[in-house]
Amino acid sequence: MLFAGVLLVSTTAVAQATDTTEATDTTAALYIGQPLSIEPLRVEPRALLVRDGSRSGELVERPSLREATGPNTYLTSAAVDSSSAAPHRILVSTTFQGLFESVDGGITWRDLGGANEIGALYLGNGFYEDIAAVAYDRNDRNLLWVEYAQTGRIAAIDRRYGRVVEPAATGTSAAEGAGSSLFAATYRAPQIEQPPLDGAARQRRTLAANQISFYLSPWQLSPERLAAHMDFARAHGFTAVVIDFKDDDGRLVYDSKLELPRTTGAVRPLASAARIIDTVHDAGLYLIARVVVFKDRHLYGYDNNRYALWDGKRDVPWGVYRQVENEEGETDIVQTEHWVDPFSEFVWDYNIAIAQELEELGVDEIQFDYIRTPAEGRVENIEYRYRQDSPALADAPTFTDDRVAALSMFLKRAREELSLPLGVDVFGFNGWYRMSYLGQDIAALARHVDVISPMLYPSHFPRAFRSELPYLEWAEWLYRDGTARGRRITDGHVLIRPYVQAFLIGGELKFELPTYTDYLKRQIRGAIDGGASGFTLWNNSGRYYMVEKGLWYDQ
Repeated sequence: MLFAGVLLVSTTAVAQATDTTEATDTTAALYIGQPLSIEPLRVEPRALLVRDGSRSGELVERPSLREATGPNTYLTSAAVDSSSAAPHRILVSTTFQGLFESVDGGITWRDLGGANEIGALYLGNGFYEDIAAVAYDRNDRNLLWVEYAQTGRIAAIDRRYGRVVEPAATGTSAAEGAGSSLFAATYRAPQIEQPPLDGAARQRRTLAANQISFYLSPWQLSPERLAAHMDFARAHGFTAVVIDFKDDDGRLVYDSKLELPRTTGAVRPLASAARIIDTVHDAGLYLIARVVVFKDRHLYGYDNNRYALWDGKRDVPWGVYRQVENEEGETDIVQTEHWVDPFSEFVWDYNIAIAQELEELGVDEIQFDYIRTPAEGRVENIEYRYRQDSPALADAPTFTDDRVAALSMFLKRAREELSLPLGVDVFGFNGWYRMSYLGQDIAALARHVDVISPMLYPSHFPRAFRSELPYLEWAEWLYRDGTARGRRITDGHVLIRPYVQAFLIGGELKFELPTYTDYLKRQIRGAIDGGASGFTLWNNSGRYYMVEKGLWYDQ
């Protein structure tokens, strides 16, 4: 079984429904003036199942909960009120959207963050602490018990003030607070189990561990430039380099011999693969080949857009469009992003064949990027034409989100075909929390890769997220906590090698050398303190001026 820990408790709590909340569906009639039995419950990451109130007592999903929480967060637990006063109350915790409560057996839901009842859990910009389990206090209706997912800490929230109350202040013993009795009426959502590491997996992780690397775009690969970058790497103690071999446009920037990419027009060699690999290895560096997967203009247009994402509303290939001003000063609409269908086996095999060729050529690791669905554009119009017949659907019930299943199945197939270490890049928030956003559930992806690289760039996080911290301290905290959270979510199964922001943007452009040097080193220190296995500097221009004073505080 992939999931462990599903709880189905057979106890029944029966009480008269007395709440005045107006019901929003026909099921409400069953609860008016009748005994209410809401147990047993079942909590899944994306659904809560409650007794339907009929004589059959079947478990039915409450879609109103997902309407309240939003589609991307996961449910982590549900608790019933074990007191005789209101056993029809249900409290639900989530990975990042806070706590939600129903007083009518799951028909309607209220966000407890809206009235600041859980202010102590709020991190800013709509995000809350990741809560593993929640419970009602047996004696005090004002107290809600929470178990923090990251630390395992157990505390009570006084919902009148939104403040944390430690167990001792509630009269709860330390033993009881640390034990399971507080959560006796709590149902926890199942977690993804990571497979055991065999000898080959351990060897791959040994090769990939603790690599200190930096990124180079294809435009940095001329003999002179690449040689200069190798000198830079040796001077500053780098052990690895990430180089584009298939870029953000879907171009193969090396002299690939594969027939299909040549047919699509994707092969646009800027350098010889043999020269790149030899130059990097001669410098004593580990070579990570970056391969962009589902954002691919060339495969998008291949065979009359056969594998492109589809716009179900307009019945045309889907894309991201921007308004740009042309030379005549007029406004043109230009397509800026081209995405292919992540459910297509053809798309999977196309990218795996490229990775296989690179392995045969001698790269040390494959790093898949844009291993996600689109984040911008009219995503509500996307139609996945290959979803219905995709073998990924066989795993869809396991992962509870078809997009997660598609990305996982692609990586599973890649793992079966490749023997070198595999890594994936994910958005920063996807590394912070377990979620289904864009299909990037890192607990699911971790089953098939050796390295996960969250892009924890401070400039890409909303400043309202923990806004009370000074900027440089905040940057260090993002990397420390973000890295530690990634390790916890993946159960230590993979190496967390974050991307570090080695560029300045927005207000950061005002930083002078001492400030941006401190900025870079704080990010690195935070990552290492959080348990990172190395890191990768990102600067798309290849100008690593922020490294002038080194990577570490003792330099």
